[in-house]
Amino acid sequence: MASQTRTPAMKLLVEGATELRLIPKLVEAQGISWKEAEVGSRVPCIDDLGGVENILKAGTISTEFKASGLERLGVIVDANGDASGRWHAIRQRCESELPDMADLPEQIPPDGFVRKRPDGSWLGVWIMPDNRHQGALEEFLLGLVPDTAAELLEYARHSVDGARGLGAALRDVDVTKSVVHTWLAWQENPGPQLHQAVMRRLLDPQHPQSRPFIS
Repeated sequence: MASQTRTPAMKLLVEGATELRLIPKLVEAQGISWKEAEVGSRVPCIDDLGGVENILKAGTISTEFKASGLERLGVIVDANGDASGRWHAIRQRCESELPDMADLPEQIPPDGFVRKRPDGSWLGVWIMPDNRHQGALEEFLLGLVPDTAAELLEYARHSVDGARGLGAALRDVDVTKSVVHTWLAWQENPGPQLHQAVMRRLLDPQHPQSRPFIS
């Protein structure tokens, strides 16, 4: 994203460059303009912090809220193995650093967490893929595969399982990522990046499973 000459009114903290490129394409597919000139005002400035540990470290969220002019802050992280544990870490950080956030829910709501603060600013949190299950961005994207491609997607799953059976050094946490990219490798003009797959509608951004996140 272009560098900001002033503090953006809207900002989104993400783990990596994939989210930075993908989220604007998901939003634009809903008919919402994402113009460079409007980044930070009508649409959020997306800040790739290079890993969840940098989002959750002491001072990151509270420092953002100290920036003059910030009205809305969003945080998107992967659940990986434990959505509840990830929410607990965010909840603990907010409660310890933001006095008005001392009563956050024990569990993140299924449709994500959004709260208005006493000063009028907002905090929103989404834990990929759906605020409940273990996984990451790729699990969310699997839900955007068109129903017409279900059989081929299942074959990609079997192919990845078969490769692991033959000794592929693939970690459990990366299986879904491998399935997504295996399936994309079988498309015309194979191997698009994830944001390109959305642009080409190989992944359907208007699939019903995307609506809670987009909202």
